Amino acid sequence: MKRFRIVLSIVCSLATLTLSGCNYNYHRGLELEKLGRYEEANIEYKRAHTSSPGDDNYKEAYLRTTVKTTEDLLERYDIYVGEKKYPMAFQRLEKANTLTPDHPRVQEEMKKWYRVLLAGKLELTEIKSLANQIPLTDQIVLEIRFNTPNITRQLAATIDYQTMIFSVEDILYDPPQNLLMLYSVNSVGVKLVNNTTRRSQFKRFVDFKVPVLVDVQGEMKSNGQELTPVQDFYPMDRLDFHLDNQFWFPTRGIRYSLKLDGDVIRVNSSINHIDFLPQIIYFNKTDKRYFLDFGHLQLAQKKIGGMWSFRRKVTPGREYLADLRKNLILNPYFYFREGGYPFILGD
Repeated sequence: MKRFRIVLSIVCSLATLTLSGCNYNYHRGLELEKLGRYEEANIEYKRAHTSSPGDDNYKEAYLRTTVKTTEDLLERYDIYVGEKKYPMAFQRLEKANTLTPDHPRVQEEMKKWYRVLLAGKLELTEIKSLANQIPLTDQIVLEIRFNTPNITRQLAATIDYQTMIFSVEDILYDPPQNLLMLYSVNSVGVKLVNNTTRRSQFKRFVDFKVPVLVDVQGEMKSNGQELTPVQDFYPMDRLDFHLDNQFWFPTRGIRYSLKLDGDVIRVNSSINHIDFLPQIIYFNKTDKRYFLDFGHLQLAQKKIGGMWSFRRKVTPGREYLADLRKNLILNPYFYFREGGYPFILGD
């Protein structure tokens, strides 16, 4: 009989919890709100409100903490912007925008953010052997890494083994135009991953480190506001690729300066090569997007265990763009308004 009462008690308790699940969410929300954990409380209140949309208490609690959560997110957003931790700041702002899209401060700040896409193709050619150069590991990921306007931060783009294309996005806060000129290739290599320890190491094939931008002069002109597909602008006649047509060995300590000359960006480089910079940059300020096309890059290793050489291959077809455009998420980047500006060697 005693055992029966215990079993009956457990069954009744489970039934109560099942029938009052939304009540649990509501009371859990109250506990979290008292602790000042508004974002978590808001989630619990939303669950309660979703389960019982007709309950005014749940609705009022959800709306109340939505306001508090937004203010809390904006406070953390301001801290991260001040510390120049832009990805973390933007995450908070996006959450705030999801909660209260009509909040005037949120909308004001959203206008200051720009999205940047770095993309292209990287091909390994004339490889004698990789087996004796890469240690045994669980995963091998081919990567290209980029320098960003933040000298302490890099972007890593995985290279698809089938198409050999790569793409990676970045965000910038209220960027001056010259800030875009600091994106450059840092290195190319393989990330070696141990599935057991989840540790990884990066083995570089070529390493540019951080090329130093010495000076930027001049300005670019806007070609208008009409939305234009990027495939319609590929100025073969302006792309100064004759010095880059041969493979060369990347070195460290690169210095370069830029002259923004109307519809082109002229580059003076200490190594007489500009492959480490984008091939073309497309401006879409209206929609707050920039597309940095790094083109078709190639690596070659002509001797087993030898140094890797590097070049950019320029061809009229630009076939890799068709593969990039298959990613529908990236589609908004493939239109520009103000202009497309090629990087060329020049005085």
